Amino acid sequence: MKRFSYVSMVLLILSIVTGCSSFKNSVYDLAINADRSRSDLVPGSIEIDGEAIAYLERKGDGEIIVLIHGFGANKDNWIRFVRHIPKQYRIVAFDMAGHGDNNRALEKTYSIDYITSIFAQAADAMALEKFHIAGNSMGGYISMLYTSNHPGRVHTMCLIDAAGLIDQTPQPSDLLLALENGQSPLTPTTHEDYSELLDYAFHKRPFIPWPIISVLADRAVESGEFTKKMWKDFHSDPQDVFGLLPGFDLPVLVIWGDQDRILHVSTTEVLERFLPDVETIILKDCGHMPMLERPEETAGHYVSFLIRHTQ
Repeated sequence: MKRFSYVSMVLLILSIVTGCSSFKNSVYDLAINADRSRSDLVPGSIEIDGEAIAYLERKGDGEIIVLIHGFGANKDNWIRFVRHIPKQYRIVAFDMAGHGDNNRALEKTYSIDYITSIFAQAADAMALEKFHIAGNSMGGYISMLYTSNHPGRVHTMCLIDAAGLIDQTPQPSDLLLALENGQSPLTPTTHEDYSELLDYAFHKRPFIPWPIISVLADRAVESGEFTKKMWKDFHSDPQDVFGLLPGFDLPVLVIWGDQDRILHVSTTEVLERFLPDVETIILKDCGHMPMLERPEETAGHYVSFLIRHTQ
């Protein structure tokens, strides 16, 4: 108790001396860097079209795993998931264009084609000639488009609550119903909006300590208008991946939370029917981001899949 009180007093004094906002961001950076370090992830960047594309990398002597986050998220979504992947795998988790530590350019159109193209250029620039790919939500969408456009480059594909099926979902999600009513839960502009976003993303929120959650909310609100622009761009010229599914000549693992409010779990029925080589894992009482909500369990299923399909 005394130690807790002492630490609390030090934090309070630091917050007063340095200013609340600056202090929160400093502690946030320390916490994120410590979490990355625990997973042996090191930040880096590579220049594409004159702009830096940020990534996290864990070195390894074995095959490569590329991880792609969802809309409005970033590469740090994978930190705790990576902790449960065997050390021999080399891992690269990218920030997608307009996301995370990357530049936000109002003059650019962040369509799904553009975001996928920038990712493809980044993979080429890093000489990732052949790899396993795993994507959550928009990241699954990008994974399917990239794999279709680059046959032979991907060993296996893991789709975690993946987007990209535009009109084939058997049942509407809470998000779809909200959008039809003129709401936009994925583009928060207030702290209350951000809290609602978390309710959409998780069935049971993972523990996110202060000031991490506070800084994440602040940053979401600060970039709210850009996120709205990016959301509009993202849906300006959508490509339905439905027609691509029968052509995927590689093993695919589908992981889905049965309580996903953003992309309904019934989507798995379509993927199971039309993907030639597919395994499906439905996580009970889990939301849209299993790699964050249940990282060890999700990684366990993925590792078992990889072991069966490692070259």
